Amino acid sequence: MKQQMGDLPAARVRISRPFAKTGVDYFGPVYLRDGRKRSTVKGYGAVFVCMCTKAVHLELVTDLSTERFLQALRRFIARRGRSTDIYSDNGTNFVGARNHIKELFKMFNDREYRESVTKECAKEGMQWHFNPPSAPHFGGLWEAAVRSAKHHLLRVIGDSTLTFEDFNTLLVQVEACLNSRPLTQLSDDPMDLRPLTPGHFLTGGSLQSLPEPDFSNIKVNRLKRWQLVQRQLQDFWKRWRTEYLAQLQGRTKNWEPPTKVDVGKLVIIADSNQPPTRWKMGRIHKLHPGPDDIVRVVTIKTATGYLQRPIVKICILPSTESE
Repeated sequence: MKQQMGDLPAARVRISRPFAKTGVDYFGPVYLRDGRKRSTVKGYGAVFVCMCTKAVHLELVTDLSTERFLQALRRFIARRGRSTDIYSDNGTNFVGARNHIKELFKMFNDREYRESVTKECAKEGMQWHFNPPSAPHFGGLWEAAVRSAKHHLLRVIGDSTLTFEDFNTLLVQVEACLNSRPLTQLSDDPMDLRPLTPGHFLTGGSLQSLPEPDFSNIKVNRLKRWQLVQRQLQDFWKRWRTEYLAQLQGRTKNWEPPTKVDVGKLVIIADSNQPPTRWKMGRIHKLHPGPDDIVRVVTIKTATGYLQRPIVKICILPSTESE
């Protein structure tokens, strides 16, 4: 059966500080090397998502015990502040999952685990909310964040085995990439090319990364350990940025009414040569309509000059103006 989509939860639309209302989920496992030993152990990523600002926080978890999760939760609270409400999936959401995350199902569906976490959070004044059974779409916000982090991160790592420190460094840098994504324009000033990002709610400004040379064209066996981690970050950035820009593009059919394009709109310009956490921004300066009066090419004003691009190479950010 199908039913009309409900309104967004109150936690998604009420103003609150970052991570006051938080969704949490896991992804993994990732096989890590324990120091210089050749033996490998499993590691997992805990994903914390702010329900209001969509900011993301990633934590490395070494196993699926209650104690390890509570330690990750305490590290998260120490860095981001205490949450008043935490939301997560019910364990039965993992019933149809693949074999390699059966342990996740066992952990989330364990009554002792849920009671321990709930009691610990109650001591700190936090309330835990579980989604209804078999309803993963109730947690679409953190499911999207998990997909953004997991889908490409696991493919970028591939068969390589990282140490705990290497993987933790990669996780934190991936977190910066996810928190650098443009959400909307900061102002209607035509000279302002800055977008609003989740990083603004965390640090007061956009997140930046240190400049690094491009390692994508260098063979893996010629890279040092630190360079290998940076190459994996660059590979993640290229894959995820392409996916994120595709999400911003309207998926309308050719026979539907044309998309309205206005002068002054803040846009992201698709550029595969941008380094991690850098987004090429600009404002539409001039429209170039075709013989049918449909705009397919625009001139864009950037920080360095003017560019002419087809509209399929730009993504218009949502406006703060009311419709």
